[in-house]
Amino acid sequence: MLTATYSIVAISAEQKTARKLLLKLQQTIVNAWKNLQESDFAGLEAALHKIRLVDQKFRARKMEKYVIPAVKNATHAADPLLEELDALSTYCMRILQTLPGQVHQAIGQGIAKQKEVKKAMELYCSKLQLRLAKEEQELLPLLPRVLSGDEIFELGAQFLAEDGEKYESQLQTDDDDLSISEAFLQND
Repeated sequence: MLTATYSIVAISAEQKTARKLLLKLQQTIVNAWKNLQESDFAGLEAALHKIRLVDQKFRARKMEKYVIPAVKNATHAADPLLEELDALSTYCMRILQTLPGQVHQAIGQGIAKQKEVKKAMELYCSKLQLRLAKEEQELLPLLPRVLSGDEIFELGAQFLAEDGEKYESQLQTDDDDLSISEAFLQND
């Protein structure tokens, strides 16, 4: 029961984090366009980099790795929703693939191309926002109906295992940083 509850809490926390990431990305894009004249396109490159990072984080979410595959395996009733979520992801991926070229073209082609880049970045954010909303409003409420208690428990176990691996990795990084610091101090 505790692990099943953890599953729901972990998914909710991850969704909240994803929304915060998306809001930060949207602010980065706004700032890039606000300061475009000053930054000589450095802001556009920074926004593009941020979009790539956000995209990586979205694809590494527990929702993507565990929840959606579990729902796919449990029922075909959710297929239309899952196809819609996949279509939104594909759309975002296409935008992300074309953005680097558009940013480089905008440098030489001026304001018209710059507006295209801005629209593409905003469209990426809006499609990602729509996907999050569909996950929260349609997919999450579906979980208790299509997954058994044991399946939800298994999701929780997978979440805990992944969180444990991340924690151990962080401890290892902290130990490495400490070793480097100690070596640095010994050399002084």
